[in-house]
Amino acid sequence: MTAKGHRTFLLVILFIAAPLGAQQTAADDRIRQLESRMDDLARQMGELRQEIDKLKGQPAAPTDDLTKIDVAQPSLTDVQTISNTPSPGASKVFNPDISVVGNILGKAGQANPFELGGDIRQPLRLEESELAFQAFIDPYAKANFFLAVNQEGIEVEEGYAQFVTLPHDLTAKVGKFKAMFGKDNTWHAHIRPWVDQPLVIHNLFGDEGFADHGVSVSKTFNNPWNAFIEATGEVTNGDVENIFERSSFNDLAYNGHLKVFRDISENNNIEVGTSYARGTLGDVHSQFGGVDVTYRWRPLERGLYNSFIARLEAITNRRGDADERLNGFYASADYQLGRRWFTGVRLDSSDRFVDGAIPNDRGVSATLTFWPSEFSQVRGQLRRTRYGDARTVNEILFQLQFSIGAHGAHVF
Repeated sequence: MTAKGHRTFLLVILFIAAPLGAQQTAADDRIRQLESRMDDLARQMGELRQEIDKLKGQPAAPTDDLTKIDVAQPSLTDVQTISNTPSPGASKVFNPDISVVGNILGKAGQANPFELGGDIRQPLRLEESELAFQAFIDPYAKANFFLAVNQEGIEVEEGYAQFVTLPHDLTAKVGKFKAMFGKDNTWHAHIRPWVDQPLVIHNLFGDEGFADHGVSVSKTFNNPWNAFIEATGEVTNGDVENIFERSSFNDLAYNGHLKVFRDISENNNIEVGTSYARGTLGDVHSQFGGVDVTYRWRPLERGLYNSFIARLEAITNRRGDADERLNGFYASADYQLGRRWFTGVRLDSSDRFVDGAIPNDRGVSATLTFWPSEFSQVRGQLRRTRYGDARTVNEILFQLQFSIGAHGAHVF
């Protein structure tokens, strides 16, 4: 190779080696930077570990023992302020469910001085309204208070503690409550499918019905017939206007009720109940016996628009101061015409005890009800009543009911 060729070859080698040397120098710089960064991280982790150990009251670990650091944790000296936005429903947690049911009644037709003990219904009046308070006391009991508000003042219609988790499938109520006698007596006014009370309830139990202070215990029974069977036993003070009148401290009243409910098919069911109550009435005893039957039909496909309920309730009363039994019954049929329209008829017959005499009252009525929603209803009732010791009265009753606030499901 000539001298000129050697020079050319050296120039090519230098041209190639210069970039390689520069790249090697840059790589060395990056390695040194990484090593320095790792040293800084190791020092910071050691300091953080010492601070955590101090806060825990433990001796500081060596700064070079990096195996004890599992997860990097922020300094506990940093405090953040958390803004807790109050929940709108939080204030209701410790408050009971409250509801108010208003009941406005109107009337047209002949005056009726026999229904309300001499008082005559007004053409339009805000009748007795209901104020309800309901809430769980604890996981074992629930409190229920129902106040009746009218022009005369406020009265406790019901007020009791209900124990729902007793052993052996038992439940209990303690306080003032409607006696578990039949069907209508257990209903509040806004649950009835009629404006008024049936004659048998009004004549034998009075305007306020059979309600007293006492203890009620119920038990359900398992059975091979695929039915719901419930027995209820109640002991009360035995001092109820028009029903029982206690003459001594131990003159308590006793009531028992047995209910059997069974599905006939997926569209209909039947419920049969029987009741018996006994107490004192001054110097004599008074006994009540009753039977109630309820048949319900509601097709699965059209249950929102069509349904049918038939009811029959019969009661007999053996009073020690009467020469014979007082008997009565009502029978009703209610049909749902559409989603919000209902119609029905009811037949009534009942004896009435007046100054030793026992006249028999009879009546027939028809109803038409419109439900704009579950919170309101408008009802009209055409009623014809023949009182055994007086004349026949023809009336048209009008009712507007509305409720506000939370309210529980109605009794089935």
